[in-house]
Order: sequence, then C-alpha cells, then structure tokens
Amino acid sequence: MMTSVELFAGAGGLALGISQAGFKNKAVLEWDSDACETIRANQRLSVRHVKDWRLTETDVRGFDFNSVGGETDLLAAGVPCQPWSIGGKHRGYEDERNLFPDTIRAIVALRPKAVLIENVKGLTRQSFADYFSYIHYMVEFPEVGRRPNESWVDHRARLEKLVTSRGERSRYSGLRYNVVSKLLNAADYGVPQRRERVFIVAFRSDLGVDWAFPEPSHSRRALLADQWIKVEYWERHQVATKSRPQRPAQLSPDLSEDSLFPTTPVQIRL
Repeated sequence: MMTSVELFAGAGGLALGISQAGFKNKAVLEWDSDACETIRANQRLSVRHVKDWRLTETDVRGFDFNSVGGETDLLAAGVPCQPWSIGGKHRGYEDERNLFPDTIRAIVALRPKAVLIENVKGLTRQSFADYFSYIHYMVEFPEVGRRPNESWVDHRARLEKLVTSRGERSRYSGLRYNVVSKLLNAADYGVPQRRERVFIVAFRSDLGVDWAFPEPSHSRRALLADQWIKVEYWERHQVATKSRPQRPAQLSPDLSEDSLFPTTPVQIRL
C-alpha cells in the first residue's frame, strides 16, 4: 500500500481524498485544536478511512519530520492560504503564516516520491509572481537551502541558476523533483461548486515520471464533445432526436474524440 504524510490537515478534507485514493497515512499533522477534535470525533465514529489516521496535534514549524520514519510515497500539504488570499492582508512571504519553507523542510527530511501542494488562487497574482516561481525552485531543488542572512530574493536567484544554467544543472547531484503547477476550478471536474485552487505537483526525478494534469471532465469543451462527438449527452438526458438542437456548424479543431476521450487511461505507479 502506498503511504502518505499530510501537513496542515485542517478537518481532513484533502487527507480524506488521499485516503480514498488508496494511500495509508503515516502522519496527519494539524495545530488547530478544533480541527483536530473534528478528526477525533470522526475516528470515534469509526468513519471509513479516517479511523486509522495517525493524528498529531502540533505546530509543523517545530515538528521533527525524521521521527516519521520509513519510506513516504506522497507528501500532501494544504499550506496556510491566509498570506496569499485576496480577502486577507496580502502580506505574502512577510506573513508569519507563510509555511512554504517548512513544507520544503519536510520534503528534505522525508524524500517523498511525490509532492502535492494546494493553495488559493491569490498565490498566482502578479504581485506574488516572483515568490510563486521561488516556490517552484525550492520544490525542484529542496536540498539547496537558504543560507544564514540570505534573503529569499537572493536564494531565488541562486536556485534560478540551477534551472537556467546547463553547467550548474549538470553538476547538481542532490535531491531533485520534476514540478508542474496549474490553477484548477473544481466545477470543471464535476464538483457542484465554483472553487478555484492552484495545485503544485512534483515527482522525484529519479522515478522518470512524466505527469500532466487531467483534462477537465465538466468544462464547456467537454460538454460540447459529449454532445457532438460521443453523442451520449442526449441519450443520458432522454432528449428525443427531433428535440435536439442543430449541431454547431464549426467546432473547435481540438475537439476530437482522441484528445478528450483517450482509450488508454494514464496510470502512475509509485
């Protein structure tokens, strides 16, 4: 069974999804007592998946990740979003709740095969663009730590050299990840709510995994394909042929059955 470690668990939403995907939690970390009590209440009720979680009520900033022990397949982190939220004070990297550095510390200690980070759309704002790229660089080269008295701007510049300089890149032999990120809307994947979140996904480079985000299943593009390529939409909703609208004269050139409905699903084995 694949194993996972969950940071900033809250009441356990992300951890529940990961458990349902087949991962066994080695550690679920959360500092808020009310959120932890919610998880404990579900454990007392023997809620499926939740009942076996190894919950630790703790501040991640003081946690010894080496104490987890063993191999970790997935590190998941719903990093606190208040520093980046459009509704907050917009302090970003200057906010004491910016816990991306501790997430990197966890990556270094655990060396997980994969990393999943989730945060609010506000993180992708232009005003945070440099720091967002800095997060990418830190995840890609987590062992290249920030030096004493080094600003994050200078650290970012040093990491960027590893990304852009072929010579620097070839000389680097430490822990490294292949990183991709994307802003997603839950409504595009069948959730009845418009909820936009940015996801950062990384696979350890020695695994040779070439991963991409799945195509939306409930987007307008997918809807048109369901109506006019697969033509299953009308049967599913029991719309008689005579009552169906006329097929659009022009459909998007990439609206093909091969691109939207691949015959062989992509599977990643950790």
